Amino acid sequence: MNEEIRDLLGEVIKTEIRNLSFLEAGSKEKSTAIEDLAKIHKLRIEETRNESDIQFKKYQLEEQVKDRYFRLGIEMTSIILPLIFYGIWMRKGFKFEETGTFTSTTFRGLFNRFRPTKK
Repeated sequence: MNEEIRDLLGEVIKTEIRNLSFLEAGSKEKSTAIEDLAKIHKLRIEETRNESDIQFKKYQLEEQVKDRYFRLGIEMTSIILPLIFYGIWMRKGFKFEETGTFTSTTFRGLFNRFRPTKK
């Protein structure tokens, strides 16, 4: 639809420019025609600007969606990786617990830190 309007405005501008050559220089009719031509040209510029703004907003929205998914991925990774790490170390720690004591100093030191929360 915007393309139709832009084409119609272009045709009207061309017609008005052609008609200007038939009017007398300095006449009131020619001045009015020039003013009308200027108004039509402003409408065409405004239509082009509106279309550009719409395209820019679409691009901006697409970029915001990409950014949102990227941030979500980062957040999910920051949650999942520590949980995997804790799972591995807990499994190793529970093997030590089968004997009833924690013989590994590594697991004893990490046991208090097994809470998947942000610090």
